[in-house]
Amino acid sequence: MAFDYGSESLGIRNPFKAEGLLRALRGVVVTLLGIYPLLQVVSLVQQDKTLAWIYAAIGFILLASGLKALGGGLFQMLRFFVGRSVPTSLAPNLSKSERETAQLEKPHYKSIDLEEMLMGRKNKTFVEPVGFISRLVHTLVPKLIFLPYPMRNLAQRFSGALIATVIALVAYALTAFVCLTGLAGNTGEILLPFFSFVLVVYLILSWRSASAVYRQAEKSIETQGNLKLAKIMAFAILAPVLLGLLINYLLQQRDIARFVADLQQSELHSFAVTPQLLLVLLLAAVSGALVFLLLKQRTAQVKAQTKVAEYRANWQENIHPRELFVNIDNIVMANRRYKEIPNRVYRELNPNLNEQSESKGNFSGEMMIETQPAYAPLEHTALFKQLRLWATVLGQVLLLIGPFILFYLLFEARTVLALISEFQAIARPTDAATQQFTVQLFNESQFILSLLFSWLICHSFGRLLQNYCHTFWAELNFDSLLVYLKCEGTYTESKLTTGKGIYDSTASENYVMRSSLTPWVITSRIMSSTFADSGAKNVEHPRHILEMNDNPQEMQAILDDIRSFLSDRETIASIKNQQDLSNTEQIYQINQQSRAMPLTADQASLASPQQDAEASANLPPSTASD
Repeated sequence: MAFDYGSESLGIRNPFKAEGLLRALRGVVVTLLGIYPLLQVVSLVQQDKTLAWIYAAIGFILLASGLKALGGGLFQMLRFFVGRSVPTSLAPNLSKSERETAQLEKPHYKSIDLEEMLMGRKNKTFVEPVGFISRLVHTLVPKLIFLPYPMRNLAQRFSGALIATVIALVAYALTAFVCLTGLAGNTGEILLPFFSFVLVVYLILSWRSASAVYRQAEKSIETQGNLKLAKIMAFAILAPVLLGLLINYLLQQRDIARFVADLQQSELHSFAVTPQLLLVLLLAAVSGALVFLLLKQRTAQVKAQTKVAEYRANWQENIHPRELFVNIDNIVMANRRYKEIPNRVYRELNPNLNEQSESKGNFSGEMMIETQPAYAPLEHTALFKQLRLWATVLGQVLLLIGPFILFYLLFEARTVLALISEFQAIARPTDAATQQFTVQLFNESQFILSLLFSWLICHSFGRLLQNYCHTFWAELNFDSLLVYLKCEGTYTESKLTTGKGIYDSTASENYVMRSSLTPWVITSRIMSSTFADSGAKNVEHPRHILEMNDNPQEMQAILDDIRSFLSDRETIASIKNQQDLSNTEQIYQINQQSRAMPLTADQASLASPQQDAEASANLPPSTASD
């Protein structure tokens, strides 16, 4: 949609300044972390090229991620360009003044949908949830169905990830019970660490998938149903069985079995799954509390009204049917424009006149118009604003933990490379030295792996809070008037003549259309919602109707305007300018002078019966009797 500049602003300000500032600060910190290892590369090249390459790689990763976060934050803080054509129309806009803009819009409704909503007093925005998880969430939070699609989808995504976590933990508990009690045989001690590793990877992938927010989510409701639940349960049941079969197969190999036996006798540190699980549960509990408190605060403002103002009547007026529609479109609705912005036309004015004969016929016509939506931000509570801000801060902090962990791995890389260098310096390493080196390297790798998992967990929940909070920052609400008019009836043509007299006079002959009108007018003051974004398409995403409120005062004002037009119309043609009035007066004076002149004998014989009667009345009585 093009940026249509207007001197009068619509009052829509940038809603992402606070979020952009926090994101930019995180970008500055990460950028500084990335600069430090890059500065150390020059001195490390002479000592250890491998370590220098590691410093360079981690430095570039940190610098790139930092600059990306800094650029994204600054981009969110830049000027929020809003033209006079925003937001998107509810249905395809047929207004002639908005042809180019209408071609770029992708509205959510059709005009028939809006007609059904007004006629049926219903809101087609609130669709029924599909799937077990979706229905469960909407059952626990009944008013969730009245929220915009992105908020409903993020609630379903979070709930799906939470259910997946619970089922995975139950499956892990069952597997741990089987392994620790000896029911799994000799493979129990080996199976449990492997399954712990798989469990952590699965939880990271689940929460990372739940953190994604797609623009497609604002057009429809996602399905969180039995299929996803079946996948989770299938994984929980099949994963331990498949791992057990794989380990049994590997232990049948002599070399592998001997190597595993040697490792079991050494001082190995098994994979510590407990800290990772506690971190997942802690962050899930904190994130869930913040998200659902925000949703609760938002649902408290839901009214979900589907009320309209309606008028039906029958009018008998001397008017051509087309004039009524033209007046409503060009005068009545044009006077209700918001800041002189053209109205949105969803059902174009196109009266259908069916002439049955030369003097009578029937007609029908309809039109649907929405006034320019006026920005009407919701009055959020102080608690909602604080929760939104602190959730955004927590998300940026969690995203900042990952770069610090990656920065710390630089020192772990020094330790691992030093350990490898010491082992390589031994000319002929003994079995004990090899085993000790293997144990130390394994333990270091376990520690590094735990750090990487912690990084991924923090990043997943940080990304989740950042994207979810962005949805709460991005909501924009608008208020507008939606009017639907349907009119049917019949018309007949008659001739009206006025001003005729016995003598010469100025007469008016008019053909008058006598129409029997049956109007049906429905109006509603609607509250619609859209979700903004930073960039060229900031307020150009689909808009949804959330509330429909009756407006009897506005309906009465519209009817008064129509009635005023009908009552002020002139049926008889009259003289409007001074020159025609002067000419008519001159003709009248000439006629008066002509009638005042005496009649000749010839004129008397051609006198009118009225003049003969007047002449007889003026004769003496004797003459009259003769």
